[in-house]
Amino acid sequence: MISKYPRPKPLWKMYIGPLAMALAVIVFPKLIPGDYSYLLDLAQLCGIYVIIVCGLTLLMGYTGQVSLGHAGFYALGAYIPAVLINSLHWPLWTAISAGIIGTVLISFVIGGSILRLKGNHLALATLAIGIIIGEGISKFPITGGADGILGLPSITFFGLIKSSLSKFYFIWAIVTACLVWAVQLIESPQGRNLRAIEGDESAAESLGINTFALKVKVFVASCVLAAVAGVLFAFVQSDGMLLPEEFGLMMNVQLVMMVVIGGMGSIWGSVAGGVILTALHEIINLTGTAAGAADTSRIEHLIFGILLALILVLSPSGMIPGLKRAWARMLSFVFRKNA
Repeated sequence: MISKYPRPKPLWKMYIGPLAMALAVIVFPKLIPGDYSYLLDLAQLCGIYVIIVCGLTLLMGYTGQVSLGHAGFYALGAYIPAVLINSLHWPLWTAISAGIIGTVLISFVIGGSILRLKGNHLALATLAIGIIIGEGISKFPITGGADGILGLPSITFFGLIKSSLSKFYFIWAIVTACLVWAVQLIESPQGRNLRAIEGDESAAESLGINTFALKVKVFVASCVLAAVAGVLFAFVQSDGMLLPEEFGLMMNVQLVMMVVIGGMGSIWGSVAGGVILTALHEIINLTGTAAGAADTSRIEHLIFGILLALILVLSPSGMIPGLKRAWARMLSFVFRKNA
């Protein structure tokens, strides 16, 4: 079962992708003409979603466990520190640490409870958890209810992270670190165990792999990445404003779409899916506003649905795996023609 997967890549192949992305991040602001603060704010949001989708890709694409509730853990990462700061006046970094630890404990209890379920039952259970968390933060007075929480402090690191440019670099540095960790995990023996679970869980168990424990670990790791993204959203990108609609049901749907469109079995698909759908969402809103449309959500759902259908028809494994196959075929054709 495990032997069909390739051996770990050489170090230069493992890290060439993160190095190329880090170079692109450094160069990106220099390529934007004029006032680029709006585009940098959008790029910050793209990076936040990439972190969540990276964790979801590990869970769904490499372990085969469907989660429709990760927006709830994204909300926990944002709201637990926000409540501790706003209501109990905790210091910023103590509250953030408590938020991450709290998410670890909550996701461990939830994962241990639901990951024995499979297929549609698991998907419905995670969806219910996401809805419960989303409804909770929009109803309880301690979270500000529908009005949210305003006036949160920002992560500054001794005053260094204040401008849109510094926030952009800070968020994408964390994105790069998350991707490096994910690539290392996938290329490790544990990564091959994950893919064995996704291929055939019963066969993986027969080879001595503790599939349940491994699924719980990956679930907790993906929830922690979502919580880190929530911290970045609340204390870096959002300028101190936290509203519950950012973590609703449609966010769960969009996150899964990012995974599917980018490629469920590709870490770099999480980058493509997160960036493309976030940018497309913003383009639709701007276009609709310019055209005088009062509500662009239906147009957005239609366009996203068409895009998802095209990806599933043309490249069922996702955009990045499909592009890799097309590139390999083109090279094979060129070399065969020249031979």
